[in-house]
Amino acid sequence: MIKYIIQTLIITMLFSFTLQAEETRNDRWAIDVVNHQKVLTQQILKEYAFSGMKNRFKKSKNKLKKHLLNYEEELGQLEVYLSDNKDALVYLKEVREIWKPVNKTFKAVPKKSEVGKLQKETDKILSKMSLLMKLLLASSSENDNKIINLSGYQGVIVERMAALYMMKTWGVNDPKFDFKMRESITFFNNTLYKMLDSPLTTSKNEIIVKKVMRGFRFFEIMNRSKTKFIPTLIYSKTGKIHSDIKKITALYIKSEGK
Repeated sequence: MIKYIIQTLIITMLFSFTLQAEETRNDRWAIDVVNHQKVLTQQILKEYAFSGMKNRFKKSKNKLKKHLLNYEEELGQLEVYLSDNKDALVYLKEVREIWKPVNKTFKAVPKKSEVGKLQKETDKILSKMSLLMKLLLASSSENDNKIINLSGYQGVIVERMAALYMMKTWGVNDPKFDFKMRESITFFNNTLYKMLDSPLTTSKNEIIVKKVMRGFRFFEIMNRSKTKFIPTLIYSKTGKIHSDIKKITALYIKSEGK
């Protein structure tokens, strides 16, 4: 009898642990996807301007089309995963309403006259997704998810800066360009140091974070320069930094602390 009770307790504990592990994994997946949705809005803007300037660079062919499809797929996945969360669905519904007409514009031939409107609409999406992220973090039992969110959001920032520079190079006049760039650079730098100080940052991740710090100097130099940089150079540098950020975020997602 005692043996049976012990076995039952062990099975119950293992089942509970499995559920908690699954819940944690799903929380981290959702947080990563919400951040990636925000990343995609900026990548799409970057590709739109890059294509508008008739540029081609390595893997840039069809990137805009792929990003648009990816955005649509991920939005659908989030709707399914959060189907029992009424508050989350409200934000996703609002995002979809904004996205539908914007998606059509992005699929059309790039026009400089459309950029201002596209910026405003994608900023609205960013705002809604940020509210959704806040909701997810508030309901999460994992403090680790905060650093996952912070790291993932770095991808949003670096792509935002790339999009801004790309549009400026195209000749798009954004009166808030200087403010947006200063704000982005400051946030990105501060977050890198927060990541270095995090107890979840392993020695392996620390190496990549420091590599990103070195690569990010390119954007700081560009911001101080009055000359316009070559679009393909912006594209290339952004790709390398973003690739490292994805590696950092993936390590945080897998991490259970030091």
